[in-house]
Amino acid sequence: MACCNGGVPWCATCDRFLTPPSVRADGTCPRCGRPVERGLIPGATRSADEPDPAVPWHLKLLGLALAVYLVWRFLQMLQWVL
Repeated sequence: MACCNGGVPWCATCDRFLTPPSVRADGTCPRCGRPVERGLIPGATRSADEPDPAVPWHLKLLGLALAVYLVWRFLQMLQWVL
């Protein structure tokens, strides 16, 4: 998200995202005139010392089921070829 476009302008006072062309040249909001922030909604980002979120158990189960299925299909293909 913010890595590719340098962050989306966010006005905390108006509580909304702005398009980069709509921000004034001095970096203020066109609606309220206050300075806008670059990046995500304040409070929606994690601090650097906070650990990464864990992978959900159901996603791990889905990955395991996919791996078992692909191994089974590979064995079927080997049986068919031989």
